[in-house]
Amino acid sequence: MHKNLLSYCHINTYMKDAYTSAFYGVVRETQNTSGYALPESLEAYIVMLLASKMETPNFLPEESFAVEYVKLKKPAKLNAKELGDTCLFVSGVFPNYGKKYGLHKNYYKKIGTSSYEMVAETMNGELFSSLAMHFNFLSDFIKLSTTPSSFYNQQMDVPLN
Repeated sequence: MHKNLLSYCHINTYMKDAYTSAFYGVVRETQNTSGYALPESLEAYIVMLLASKMETPNFLPEESFAVEYVKLKKPAKLNAKELGDTCLFVSGVFPNYGKKYGLHKNYYKKIGTSSYEMVAETMNGELFSSLAMHFNFLSDFIKLSTTPSSFYNQQMDVPLN
């Protein structure tokens, strides 16, 4: 049994590397195709976010996004980061996710932006402030990255300076 566990760990590590490598290529291709360039720190963060969600099929909050947001305590660290990441992922990969409930992209933007702002108070302020400030752009960038290339002519909300 111990041997099986080691084999699983090797496969799991390989898959993480494969996801990271694949998404790095996708993000690079999106930058080349769209003409938008991400700063290295945001590029790495987006790649890792997309790769990490591949191994987390149950990434949605147990309750609603709003309930999870209200439950955050200051100083918020990991929970706020995870909520911000999930909002960014959902708004980029599944932009129409909440529409049948009357929820629009702005719902995820507000919760995600505020969550990242909370994280910026205690962890890597520059990175998380940038994620909060450019949430719409990054969400649109993720959408471009995960959409077939025939849709690259779509406009993005806000260019990243």
